[in-house]
Amino acid sequence: MKKLLLVLALIFLSLSYVWGEDLIGLTNSDWLEKHLKDPDIRIVDVRTSINDYWSGHIPGAVYFNPEALRLSDHGIPGKLMPKEILALMLGEMGIDNKTQVVIYAENSDFKPTYLAWALEYLGHKKIKILDGGFNKWESDKKPVTQDYPQIVPKKYEVEKIDTQIRADLKEVKESLDKKDIIILDVRPPEVYKGEKGNWKRLGHIPKALNHFWELNITKEGTWKPKEELKKEYEDQGVTPDKKIIVSCGQGIMSAHAYFILKHILGYPNVKNYDGSFNEWSSYPDLPVEK
Repeated sequence: MKKLLLVLALIFLSLSYVWGEDLIGLTNSDWLEKHLKDPDIRIVDVRTSINDYWSGHIPGAVYFNPEALRLSDHGIPGKLMPKEILALMLGEMGIDNKTQVVIYAENSDFKPTYLAWALEYLGHKKIKILDGGFNKWESDKKPVTQDYPQIVPKKYEVEKIDTQIRADLKEVKESLDKKDIIILDVRPPEVYKGEKGNWKRLGHIPKALNHFWELNITKEGTWKPKEELKKEYEDQGVTPDKKIIVSCGQGIMSAHAYFILKHILGYPNVKNYDGSFNEWSSYPDLPVEK
């Protein structure tokens, strides 16, 4: 009996990152279908095109383009909106501090993780991302609608932002000489190498490692198993004993790696640098490597 309980406990731990009730993490279509009518849930559709939402979406889902989260900061484009504006947008979607937010895109790409990171930055803890997104939901033959949800706006109160999950330019500069800090660049290899890109200067932040975010998902568009993700990151020296600063072009793709390291693998010290190479490369005195 004890052996059976031990096996069941191990199975639960291996799956808890997918369907745990109370943690920030992943969920699946079966769990979401069972909770579609829960009054404290808000499902958010962040697919690239609103045309996809019009064609069909998960019942109760409200459409939100994650680009709306970003604003220029002292001329630097693509930074996260001020917390007061974020709170207003959430309230208009019927989200308050107690709402269970479930986010999905076409598949397990980076858009849901960016909204999840922004919510966590505001101190929100009830966040789930639908593994496989709408494509998996549809392939699982779950219900789809073209009806819009009836939303009553709420008031979102920002009690305390979580500064421990967001890195700024000063912190990244100071990390260059510290061996216990890893900068992880999640852009495509050719962009990391400086062979492509739209910035004035091309390349990457010195000492940054490259781990393309698309390596985190399967060909079917779902997240890779936890143990496989763990091995791939640790093989590059990205280990939980180090502080990890994730970066990309504008802080959106890097939220994908942040979510994995923080909420799937359980790394204790991970930050998203939302200024990313967009901000770093704009300062001519800062070094860039190819």
